[in-house]
Amino acid sequence: MEVDEDNRSDFEKEEEEEDDSVSDLLRDRFRLSAISIAESEAKRSGMEISPPIVACIADLAFKYIGQLAKDLELFAHHAGRKSVTMTDVIVSAHRNEHLAASLRSISYQ
Repeated sequence: MEVDEDNRSDFEKEEEEEDDSVSDLLRDRFRLSAISIAESEAKRSGMEISPPIVACIADLAFKYIGQLAKDLELFAHHAGRKSVTMTDVIVSAHRNEHLAASLRSISYQ
């Protein structure tokens, strides 16, 4: 196995490239879904929405979801668990009381 100057093997490079490709695919699918939802809601409301704005919102939402996933992982780790629970999700919504209340009602059903 060949190792380059930054001490990463060919296997590690390939694995990183594969992770990037999966991440790109997820981002693109998320973006398409967000655009579809925005266009549907705009149509339902009788409004028009600018494609660059929808793309920007989709990108911001994807970045937010990535950060949320990291937070949830940290909450679970802090609690000594390897899995995220509904409690972690509710705790992550503490800044948005309406969302937290909705999540609580879903979790108790």
